Amino acid sequence: MVIAQPVEATSGQVLCAKGTTLTANLISRLEQLDITHITVQGHPVDDENPIVTLEEEIAELDLRFRAVMDNKLMAALKMVVHKHIEKKHAQLAEELQGAENGDSEAEAAQS
Repeated sequence: MVIAQPVEATSGQVLCAKGTTLTANLISRLEQLDITHITVQGHPVDDENPIVTLEEEIAELDLRFRAVMDNKLMAALKMVVHKHIEKKHAQLAEELQGAENGDSEAEAAQS
């Protein structure tokens, strides 16, 4: 696993930089320092909720804003949220692609 966000002590001191590969020794050391949570790269943990597609999220957005589209401010807000949803799905797709590439590289190395 690779750290996705810097790990900081309560004092704000950075203990591990983003991109650091976790090892058993590093995990033990972080536990000794009372670090209880870190963020790692990759697909989020399966919380048993179905994955919502980009099209489904955009359809939901359209539904929520349909009654207020004559308001220019609300229309602008909808566009901001629309771009955010697209960006979120693009990042997720990129992360999944990277994870798949990593898996195939690991499998090739084991062969």
